[in-house]
Amino acid sequence: MDEEDAMMHVLGVVMIQQFSLNKGLKRFGKQGEEAATKELTQIHDMDTFFPVDPSTLSRAERAAALSSLMFLVEKRDGRIKARTVADGSKQKKQEGYKKEDSASPTVSNEAVMITSAIEAHERRDVATIDVPNAYLHAYTNEDIVMLLKGRVAELMVLVDPTLYRKYIKKDSKGQSLLYVRMNKALYGLLESALRFYEKLVADLKKYGFTINPYDPCVANAMINGQQMTVIWHVDDLKVSHKDPKEIDKFATYLSGIYGEKLTVHRGKVHDYLGIDLDYSEDGNVKISMIKYIIKMIREFPEVIRGSVATPAAEHLFQVRDADEPTRRVLPEEQAVTFHHVTAQLLFVSQRARRDIQTAVAFLTTRVKEPDEDDWGKLKRVLRYLYSTLHMKLTLSVDNLSTIKWWVDASDNTHADCKGHTGAMMSLGKGATVSISKKHPVNTKSSTESEIVGADQALTPCIWSKNFIEAQGYTVEHNIMYQDNQAAMRLEVNGALSSSKRTKHIKRRYFFIKDKIADRELEVQYCPTELMKADILTKPKQGKGFRVDRGELMNVPVDYDDEIERMRTHPALLPRDDPQYEQEMMMNARSSKKTRVQHRSVLDKPDIDDTGETQRGVTWAEVVTGDAQTSKKGDGNTNHLLTQ
Repeated sequence: MDEEDAMMHVLGVVMIQQFSLNKGLKRFGKQGEEAATKELTQIHDMDTFFPVDPSTLSRAERAAALSSLMFLVEKRDGRIKARTVADGSKQKKQEGYKKEDSASPTVSNEAVMITSAIEAHERRDVATIDVPNAYLHAYTNEDIVMLLKGRVAELMVLVDPTLYRKYIKKDSKGQSLLYVRMNKALYGLLESALRFYEKLVADLKKYGFTINPYDPCVANAMINGQQMTVIWHVDDLKVSHKDPKEIDKFATYLSGIYGEKLTVHRGKVHDYLGIDLDYSEDGNVKISMIKYIIKMIREFPEVIRGSVATPAAEHLFQVRDADEPTRRVLPEEQAVTFHHVTAQLLFVSQRARRDIQTAVAFLTTRVKEPDEDDWGKLKRVLRYLYSTLHMKLTLSVDNLSTIKWWVDASDNTHADCKGHTGAMMSLGKGATVSISKKHPVNTKSSTESEIVGADQALTPCIWSKNFIEAQGYTVEHNIMYQDNQAAMRLEVNGALSSSKRTKHIKRRYFFIKDKIADRELEVQYCPTELMKADILTKPKQGKGFRVDRGELMNVPVDYDDEIERMRTHPALLPRDDPQYEQEMMMNARSSKKTRVQHRSVLDKPDIDDTGETQRGVTWAEVVTGDAQTSKKGDGNTNHLLTQ
């Protein structure tokens, strides 16, 4: 499974578990019916479609009518939401259909991370905005007939009996049928996302925004001498500005266009596109997915408990040959679960938990025919996540004029002898962007592997520079650190350092050479022991793993999950969840028995100058400034946050 396939799988099965209308009504009862009625009422109020007398339709028109589907989903906060969609699969069979004519862009994960880090650095106010029934604000350009069947048709009649009842017909099985002609871009129509995107962009431009040419879902406007940035994924927007009042004005502007039901979330903590963004610590943004990981572990068919120090053992990349007698391929149902959970882990690893990227990169190569060894490796990643449940990716910016990349590669890593690339980008602390991927080609030496790795990292390296500059900042240095000087000579000198042994990969190093010559990139040497991306190329263990993880995630080398839990913003944790509370209590007791030393909020050992152990610091104390430590045996206190 390549990255694109994996991400499509994530979009389809990972974010939410959805039920058909009939199954949803059985599961959610009255709540489900209320959600379905609310959805259909909104569709009716927005003139989404108009009923059609089926006798006026030709047989071909009735056959071409799109089916309507309704799904019920349970949101992360427990609310039941209904979504009506059109089955647009028939549109793909129409003459002249082109995929690119209906494709709509969405904000890149890299843009989300970079803009979030900048927002924290500039101490901007941040809000997230949800546009309800977004597609229904855009008109369709096509003549489309849709068929509502069964319970959906009956519920539609209840919304407005006077309008719809006379158009209801019955099929041979007694099932209710209601034909409608589309007026708005309903979810599921192939053009809907694009039509809404075009409308939203037009509305943003009227407000003075300019689209970033390197991400079509990022826009900026200078308002009162300060930059306002908006990013969006379909109908979910994130907006930031130094002045909260300007965000209020912008939200009012959108509400005037998209209706009063537009929702705006303010504060320091935001749930955006499945990740939690916490801006409560000055100058930092903490990115986490605690509740998502808990749900993933609980839904796994086996109990995940216990503690492991790393997400993968040293033998991660070792696999049994296909014809080896001891190899046991997973049964189909278990293989489907493996595929599903791997997709979930991919989603997590590319956002909040970059420390599992190497293990997940391997697992994605095994989804076609996983065996029992792969199942064990999957379970280890889950155990590691359970052991470090509250770990967060903390991003901070030192200087936007300098972008630093660490790029590394391991040679002859996978069973087919291909290597593996690891790369991370930082604007200060923590990896704003990171990569861990298998090489697309075989190489003959470690030098060649390093060049392939640099080539794989080059596109995001150049893109990040262009993106940040398009955001209005001047990038003076875009540095790629490598630990192989032979590879660096080929990249800098090109033909002068080439030989017959390297001609087969010359396209890659000549491309890098061109970027260096154009001053878009600088290549600098980094000793192997300081190569931060090493953790993304191999399954490191022990202190080496902890040190690299500290750089990647911006966490203490001697990270302690119980201490981090105490410091976690309450909004990031499960609420009214006795199972979670009980498990955390048991883990805390176990941790006290085994803990020798841990790190404080200042990344210093929690041992004071007299050798006495200091206590942990809670999130509430961090916010109020009352964080203190007490020595055993006396009542003296020291303020951790002012040291």
